[in-house]
Amino acid sequence: MMRAALVTVFSYIVMFHQAAAYWLMGANNVITTQRIDPVVYPGVVSSHVHAVLGGSNFGLNVSTSSLRQSECTSIPIVEDKSNYWYPQLYFQWSNGTFTSVSGSAVIYYLFADAPGNTTAFPEDFKMVSGDPNLRTLNASSFAQQAVTFLCLDFNGKSSRYNELPSNRCPSGIRSQINFPSCWDGKNTDSPDHMSHVSFLSTGPDNGTCSDPNFPKTLPRIFLEVYWVTQFFDNFRNQAMTPKQPFVFANGDPTGYGYHADFANGWEAGILERAVDECNCNPYGDPTCCAAKQIFTIDQSKKCFISNTFDEITMGTLATLPGNNPVQDTCYEDFVDPVTPPVLSPVFVYNGTGLTPSGTVATPARTASVSQTAQGSCVRNAGFRSFRPLYSSGIVGIIFLAFGGSIMNLYI
Repeated sequence: MMRAALVTVFSYIVMFHQAAAYWLMGANNVITTQRIDPVVYPGVVSSHVHAVLGGSNFGLNVSTSSLRQSECTSIPIVEDKSNYWYPQLYFQWSNGTFTSVSGSAVIYYLFADAPGNTTAFPEDFKMVSGDPNLRTLNASSFAQQAVTFLCLDFNGKSSRYNELPSNRCPSGIRSQINFPSCWDGKNTDSPDHMSHVSFLSTGPDNGTCSDPNFPKTLPRIFLEVYWVTQFFDNFRNQAMTPKQPFVFANGDPTGYGYHADFANGWEAGILERAVDECNCNPYGDPTCCAAKQIFTIDQSKKCFISNTFDEITMGTLATLPGNNPVQDTCYEDFVDPVTPPVLSPVFVYNGTGLTPSGTVATPARTASVSQTAQGSCVRNAGFRSFRPLYSSGIVGIIFLAFGGSIMNLYI
């Protein structure tokens, strides 16, 4: 039932214009959920929490060469040691605390079905789609059209929105984002991590790379996350905002600030061959490509890494990690002066047995910052400052189990 419903939803929302090939892959697991973003915040703690997929060499800094040396990957295609990450979702209670929402990801790669028309990501290629600071919609922006949400109802009709749905979604909420797929052919990154790429000529999922400034066509990455929001439906009357109680880690209750990052870690030569030859199944099943020995598939292997920062990010928390205030009508830049303790070493593990952890290598630090934000955008009045939660502290933890797997969608 679950699998059939998901296939129906895929057909409902993913429109393949012109002749296109694609494969999809349900991530085996999230490798870590931390305040790390090596694209936007290289070398330092990120402003907000991300859920991370892919190669185990993810960390404060990444490169294609380092990711290729990952001990494992949570992507079923073993040769894909890239990293993909997106903000964690939380439920906000009426007392101001937050509980993390479970989510599972599916990644699509879409490309021309004729060989030679799609360029594989070059080494050290990185990009970002979406803007975490947005709180309003510009419907004519391709970048904002790239972000949508489905209110899922596997026994009825699923509806699409540009923002987090305010109504109850019987089968959960699916966040989805397209990455740009036109490249300038020269730069593997840019200061804003967006200017070296562009969306297709007529929208994020339709058109060509006809702009002479972005002549190279890349595989189009489409990332979906299935959030188990229906678990909280019976608790809405206990929420800070019962109509729409969910908030992303960057303090965004609208969904307009949803975003995702990508760092290339494909093994050399594999993606080039895949975009030329992996067009053997019209439903995105990549097992036929594995049968052609283009790449290897392992849907069972789990891959996790231990924390870099000694900070609790999942369960029930007094505040969003990084002390991010919830801002729903506009955005002001709040600066958290506290950097949590840094742990070392980082361990790779498979999820069985005790979770390993490094020891504190650098203690927590508090910087002197000038807070320019006035708090005028904060929902329900008033930015409240909380002490940071380290994993050595005591908090109530509620871990949510996802009863049913969507990991094996292409079996």
